[in-house]
Amino acid sequence: MKLQSQSSIYLSSFSLIVFMITGVVLYSLLRKLSNDELDSILRQERTEVLSNPELLLIGNQAGAPFFSRLIATEIVKSPGDKEYFYDSVSVVKESGEKAAIRCLKFYKSVQDQPIEFILFKSKLPAQQLVHQIIFSVSMIAFLFLLGIYLLNRFAFRRIWRDFYDTIQALDHYDPKQKALELPASRINEFRTLNEEIEKMTRRVSDTYDNLNNFTSHTTHEIQTPLAVIRLKSELLMQTSNLDDEQLRLIESIGDNSRHLSQLNRSLALLFKIDHHHYSSSGIFLPASGILRQLDNLNELIELKEIKLSTILPPEITVPMDPSLGDILVHNLVKNAIVHNLQGGVLEIELKHGSLRFTNDGPEPLHPTDHYFAEFVKGRYSKGLGLGLSLIKRICEVSGLIVKYTFDKGLHQIVVTWTEKNIKLE
Repeated sequence: MKLQSQSSIYLSSFSLIVFMITGVVLYSLLRKLSNDELDSILRQERTEVLSNPELLLIGNQAGAPFFSRLIATEIVKSPGDKEYFYDSVSVVKESGEKAAIRCLKFYKSVQDQPIEFILFKSKLPAQQLVHQIIFSVSMIAFLFLLGIYLLNRFAFRRIWRDFYDTIQALDHYDPKQKALELPASRINEFRTLNEEIEKMTRRVSDTYDNLNNFTSHTTHEIQTPLAVIRLKSELLMQTSNLDDEQLRLIESIGDNSRHLSQLNRSLALLFKIDHHHYSSSGIFLPASGILRQLDNLNELIELKEIKLSTILPPEITVPMDPSLGDILVHNLVKNAIVHNLQGGVLEIELKHGSLRFTNDGPEPLHPTDHYFAEFVKGRYSKGLGLGLSLIKRICEVSGLIVKYTFDKGLHQIVVTWTEKNIKLE
């Protein structure tokens, strides 16, 4: 929810509560004032009744107009000089409708006969006034809330326009570009925010360039001496008069140099993936990529006597960068072969929306998700522990989902994608 919408909701809710409380208090106050006014009138009329009760009693019995609001009833015993105010309802003779009245009950003895007098007066004029006032308050509250909505809809949107422009610029910011240059704002807070963001993006761009240059140069410079080490070790292996210990040491140097070279390439690849060196769009043909990797690793497949089964429709495509697609299938194929058992099975099935690798292999020591972390290796692995982590990172940046499971001696890695596949003609 947007900030201005959230603020408007809080302001509207608070205003509505205030108006409701004000309305209740105002209604109670007006009702009390109305009752006090009616009580004052009834007390004055009671004084007139008590000044000459015999005459008023006779007039009331005769139906005089003034005394149409006076009821006199003979009682057995008078409770004294007590009086009571209360609300009641009477029926209008002309219309037959019920109307609210305010009543005053008091007592007086007339010719030694206790009489109960009830004076009443209609509350309709006062109620109409109260209802009109409450209606006015309700209209004011409605207009106030409508004003807040219109203010949020038009005025506040203009005020926050600079903020949303900044958000949009940040959304399209790429560390490979130079620092953002945001337009000046008329509002001090937004202008300060833009200045700080420009400083931050300038530092980010500089840091990115320095790190990118350092990584590129380091990767290139490390590969050269590693290649020299491997070449020299191979030449030493061909030297005569070497005993077994010397051969073992030279072989160890060659193996470690190869591991270091592979580690250097893998870390450089992870850096490029994490820093978006690859495009987020493109079309990759997984079938041809898998067949190419299987052909490159055919000798290893034959050496381990792996029973290979493939279902690879050539028309299926994956929406991802083709370079990353090649790296992905290379790691998937190599992982399924290298970690397979002697004489094991390898099944590769490609369908619309999914790619599945199933192979034999030793049971993992940890939960399968644990092996997606960097430098985590299996029980008998001689690699660097970066294969599955590379697969995971490629899937994340390409919008794919990868799942690794182990069941009944079979390892299964399934890559799925939700985007609609594109079929090539």
